Amino acid sequence: MKHFAVIDVETTGLNPYRHDRIIEIAALLVSPDGAVVSSFASVVNPERDVGPTHIHGLSAADVLQAPLFSEVATALLEVLRPAVALVGHNARFDLSFLNLEFRRLGVDFPQCAVIDTMQLSGGGTLAACCAAHGIKTEGVAHSAACDALATARLALALLHSASPATVDLSSLKPVPWPVLLLPSRPPVHREEAKQSQSHAPTYIESLVSRLAATDGGTADQGATMAYVDLLGRALEDRNIQEDEGQSLVEVALQWGLTFDHIKAIHGDYLRRLVKTACADGVVTTKEQEDLRLVARLLGFEEMSQSQMETLIHSVAHDESQECLAAASGDTLRGKRVCFTGEGQCRLNGAVISRELATSLAERNGMTVVDSVTKKLDILVVADPHTQSTKAKKARQYGLRVIHEPEFWRMLGIATE
Repeated sequence: MKHFAVIDVETTGLNPYRHDRIIEIAALLVSPDGAVVSSFASVVNPERDVGPTHIHGLSAADVLQAPLFSEVATALLEVLRPAVALVGHNARFDLSFLNLEFRRLGVDFPQCAVIDTMQLSGGGTLAACCAAHGIKTEGVAHSAACDALATARLALALLHSASPATVDLSSLKPVPWPVLLLPSRPPVHREEAKQSQSHAPTYIESLVSRLAATDGGTADQGATMAYVDLLGRALEDRNIQEDEGQSLVEVALQWGLTFDHIKAIHGDYLRRLVKTACADGVVTTKEQEDLRLVARLLGFEEMSQSQMETLIHSVAHDESQECLAAASGDTLRGKRVCFTGEGQCRLNGAVISRELATSLAERNGMTVVDSVTKKLDILVVADPHTQSTKAKKARQYGLRVIHEPEFWRMLGIATE
């Protein structure tokens, strides 16, 4: 009895010929009677910016520790090996990415029979085609594993209803699947990737534990202000690198700041950000997400929406609250700025496009450039953990990197 394999990929974009990569892949080996014989699914580190998170649901943080495609290719092939045909919904799209990924590994992805459920259905999205055939989809749309399962069910319905049979699996010859001898890592499912991020300790959490736990009296005001300035710089891109965390701890030790001092400073810093967000009378959903991210980076437990709303209410109604002022006080006017990644912030209900971002920056006296050079002043990142080429260069050059919501806040633009 011959089997077919269903494949589905989620990608950083639509064009594999212009550097877009696979970010998640799933494969199911299915028998003609509809039984799933074996399966494979994994998030993949694309080694570049993740692209439209709002579509595939994966952030740069989700893929940062995920295996490379080369590290899961062998496991993928083991699922595909018994198959005599490949099935996909718009299979040409999936195969174009697989062809290029295997070419990067120095082997050709083999030619084989292809069953395209989109073509057999006469066109339409996977969800629409499944609905037309009374097939109930499960899980998250644009999750490779869920889409592969839906495609398998659609394929079985189409193959069994076709008259005469569209594809006779029994007549197909074995496929010469390649054998790879490459270092491998276990696949990481989407749920595992997201769970590992939610429980991952922050650099501040792990490093601050090295500081003395004793009170040590009142912190020196000069040391406090200097530490807050460094902290603000480290948090601008909403991603505290290991060396930044180490530096914060070292200066805290040198300046006589204790664990209790740091906790108090971090608490005041968070309240100051909340107070800034409250200044226009509205704290948007995007601002709340940003505040929760900062809270986590500062070593506080993961804050729920209700906890954040309680903090916002407390700060908004406590006009006498004295918060530490940021020591930077600098203006972005006259700076050279570059953007990377697909914007996540919204203005008047619409995502801030690259064109609008450029216009807003220029209205505030900044010069927007397309590439990262040593002359650049600021790189604005849509995702704190982005692996885009621009972000890699900026960090290599030691340039200032600012997370998109923080950038708009610094310009006084209230985003959603």
